[in-house]
Amino acid sequence: MGMLAGSVVVSYVSSPIATWSWLIVLLSIHLAMNHAAVRAVSLHSLNRQRANIVLSNLLVDNRVMTPDEVSTQERIFEWDGVLRWRGSLPFAKATIGVPLHSLLKTLAPAHNVTGAIRDGDRFLERLISIYSHEDFLVWYDSPKRTAYIVLKGQASAKAQLKAWALALWGAHRFGKQHATGAYTDNMLQLLEMTLRDISNQWDDSIERIRAAGWDVDIANLETSPGSRIRLTAESLEGMSK
Repeated sequence: MGMLAGSVVVSYVSSPIATWSWLIVLLSIHLAMNHAAVRAVSLHSLNRQRANIVLSNLLVDNRVMTPDEVSTQERIFEWDGVLRWRGSLPFAKATIGVPLHSLLKTLAPAHNVTGAIRDGDRFLERLISIYSHEDFLVWYDSPKRTAYIVLKGQASAKAQLKAWALALWGAHRFGKQHATGAYTDNMLQLLEMTLRDISNQWDDSIERIRAAGWDVDIANLETSPGSRIRLTAESLEGMSK
């Protein structure tokens, strides 16, 4: 219909100014109609943007928004991996499915020559201990305002959603903490506390999210194939060297 309307209009237009004017008008109508069409679509899987909306409102108001409610707040164009709190301006970003070494480089400083992670064994041991009962590892790099999510081999869609909830809430709560030097220990404690808070209500939360109409069994947070890790005694020893 748009092409037909454009063809009809062009046949009656002769001057360049009129042509450009009609082009802008028709393009504006086209974009407005596409915007309305996208708004009318209600998807039931949780991608990064929808997860931000659902989880932040759940954590603040203890209320789960339905797919129809979330569709009215979705943006057609969204920056990849940004974290928003209840539709606010982006305050941080998150990457999910990253290699473990990417996380380690922000967890502790690397040697200038060899590239080895200084104190990597100590920090890694603590991090793994915190997430020993989870299928993921999460670390927040405050100076870069970036949360890193490492997934274990058996991480399910629900585990990935929990990891995203931790990254979102952790970044929101600890945005002003500096994860360098002595602050690394403090950040580990803060993340452990946040994980405990989320875990205490997660089973109930995931069922409420499902009851609201969301398909929590579809893994839709990774925009490209990510890495998975399998932790063994031998691999941990090798990673810390």
